[in-house]
Amino acid sequence: MIKNFKEIIEQLKSQIPIHELISEYIPIKKAGRGYVCLCPFHDDHKPSLQINSQKGIFKCFSCGTGGDLITFYALINKKKWSDSVPELAVKYGIKVEYSDKGASPVETEIKNKLYELNRVVLDFYKRQLYITEGKTALDYLTNERKLNNKIITTYELGYAPNSWNALYNYLTKEKNCHEELLIASGLFVIKENNQGYYDRFRNRLIIPIFNENNNVVGFGGRALNNEDVKYINSPETLIFNKGSNLYGLNFAKNEIKIKDYVLLTEGYLDVITAHQNNLLNTVATLGTAFTSQQARLLTKYTESKKIMLCLDSDFAGKKAVESIFRQIQEISKGVKLDVRVVTDLPGKDLDESINLEGVESILKKINDSQKLVNFVFDRITSKYLNAKKEQNDIEKQTIMDEIVDIVISMADPIERNENIKYIAHKTNLDEELINLKIKEKVKSNKKRHFTKESMGKEPEEDELKMHSYERYKHAEIDLLILYISSFPASNEVKNEINAINFIDEKHKLIKDFLDNLPTEEFQFQGPHEVLNKLILEFNEYKHIMNLISEIAWRIDTEADLFSAPTKKDKIIREAKESINWWVTNKHSIKDLTTKLKESKNTSEESDILVQIYELVKNKKIIDT
Repeated sequence: MIKNFKEIIEQLKSQIPIHELISEYIPIKKAGRGYVCLCPFHDDHKPSLQINSQKGIFKCFSCGTGGDLITFYALINKKKWSDSVPELAVKYGIKVEYSDKGASPVETEIKNKLYELNRVVLDFYKRQLYITEGKTALDYLTNERKLNNKIITTYELGYAPNSWNALYNYLTKEKNCHEELLIASGLFVIKENNQGYYDRFRNRLIIPIFNENNNVVGFGGRALNNEDVKYINSPETLIFNKGSNLYGLNFAKNEIKIKDYVLLTEGYLDVITAHQNNLLNTVATLGTAFTSQQARLLTKYTESKKIMLCLDSDFAGKKAVESIFRQIQEISKGVKLDVRVVTDLPGKDLDESINLEGVESILKKINDSQKLVNFVFDRITSKYLNAKKEQNDIEKQTIMDEIVDIVISMADPIERNENIKYIAHKTNLDEELINLKIKEKVKSNKKRHFTKESMGKEPEEDELKMHSYERYKHAEIDLLILYISSFPASNEVKNEINAINFIDEKHKLIKDFLDNLPTEEFQFQGPHEVLNKLILEFNEYKHIMNLISEIAWRIDTEADLFSAPTKKDKIIREAKESINWWVTNKHSIKDLTTKLKESKNTSEESDILVQIYELVKNKKIIDT
């Protein structure tokens, strides 16, 4: 395992001009502020690939391929993105550290000091729980959460005083800690005037986060009053990465091996309550989307690769299950998982459910758990049946398209066939009809937007392409660009975008990832750090990387458009209109394009093209 993976990536991007790397494989030519060349990833006869050296990205405006210099190297050499990082490091003389034994003495020393510091900090928080000021937190644990003293001690729970500098003063005055180490710990936030630091955690219940080896790598803090943010976590540091850790795994790993499955929940206290009640194979995510790293962590301890999702039973929890389903579709291409959903919990979460009905009831629900894909299809087909009952044909078609997209995304033909049977049973539709819809969609996906060759483009048809039958995709990309450009002050934008139902699965994945990014980490950074996070998360998925490169390119070239506060409302309004337009008109467009392919003469073809042109140019959008 490479220990300095992120540092290598940062060095490659900051030190190696992307055009120099690309020029080793293809002749490039200066064009304005950047460079152009023939794209090596399709049969290109004119320079379609553009290179932005300042931002370190490339993008082919013909086939859509794009990314950073690591992406280019991986694609041109037919390698995985992650495998390309150490190769490029060796190529450019950047040191690669494969293990702690081989790590630099300086880095190893800093990591060890951070582990030691976190242990000192944890001891401080634990003491605060048992003094007068910590009584509210202790009462909350024992009375409201019904935790016993043994579990509070075992999981080393604590309390952060209601003070701006209690921890900072303790570490600097009593423990003589160096300021550089305190900053590296992530436990302190710089003041607005840049004059000193204040404690990140204040008046909060403290839950220490351990790695697999029982080292304290970070902390979670739960509010004890009515603050807007119920939970906050340590930011990512040299020893803490949210997407690579699972809360409770250090306590649960042996039991996971014995039971051969893991119970995955959302909250720290869900895990602690479960463990107190002998559900010792329970772990939780750390406020992030379920990641491939977390999946690999869990599969280390199970032969069955079985994960039981036990998420909150409210609307947000059910949406989280659907979000995990989309992530699993990507993750399972590299890690095969058997994911199931524990349904019908009596309480709003696992913790409350155990206290309401006891562990025996929960174990029965675990035994009766439902396959993840069936859970998702049950929710979608239920919406389909409601739309059918209300005779809402547009909604029916929209839901059926969503079902078809999910089935198409399944790589295993046996799994696909089983789910077609399941959908047919739930919707009372004929299997052949569903198969026909799938074949039509697959055939449609292979066809591009209208091109000069296929339609005899007129000069105005560039606009036609932007308002084509998949105009919603442009709208959703605009919303993603706006979302990323708004970091870190994105709460208002986030709420408005969350009110819009995205259609494209790639866009949903990116939006879900952005939803789970803690905005406080980007307080002094811009959208390009967000883009780097996206690249690190999705680097192995070419179709998503192409989209990220397009977003990065447009953020650079259209920064004024998306950063201007006065234009935000216009972008959101027009995006809503375009998405609603697609929902309203997509079937008419598809019918016309089918007729176009079947047209028998030039006159008939021209008539149909006029109808298509008038429809896609129509600015009258039906609000839904």
